[in-house]
Amino acid sequence: MIREEVNTVIKGKSFEYEGYFSYSDLIILVDSFFKKNGYTKTILNHSELVKENGKEIKLRMRPSKNKKGSKLEVQVWLTIKKMVNVVKKVDGLNININKGKISIVVDAYFISDVRGKWEAKPEYTFIKTIFEKFLFSGKSKDYAGWVTKDANDFIDEIRSHLNLHKYVF
Repeated sequence: MIREEVNTVIKGKSFEYEGYFSYSDLIILVDSFFKKNGYTKTILNHSELVKENGKEIKLRMRPSKNKKGSKLEVQVWLTIKKMVNVVKKVDGLNININKGKISIVVDAYFISDVRGKWEAKPEYTFIKTIFEKFLFSGKSKDYAGWVTKDANDFIDEIRSHLNLHKYVF
């Protein structure tokens, strides 16, 4: 019997921003953040819809990183509504930027693979859980901490990048 244990570490941590931003810079920031932290990005869903009040973009990605039989995943839901292109004058230069409403929701998962390991039997899993709870903590708590830190750092970096645009434009 093959099974994976999915532990949800962060569920639905969100950030919203409304104002000026650069869509291309935002996507580059997302790509570089996950690449820098060793994640392999997988895009699950990407759609763009043009409406009369602006463009609507929905992007769902799930970057993942393998760690010794386990997997760390950060799921990102990026939604941009009412995105329009705007020309702003900054220091005498015309700059093409975007304006709209951004919503980012982040989930973080730690997936432990128990294929062929001694935790595959229920009674051994029970014993292992008792040991981890009362005697020692296993590597799984370290990995859960890593994926939590990565997800929180991602939200903080996006928040900092977008809030900086409030003062530049």
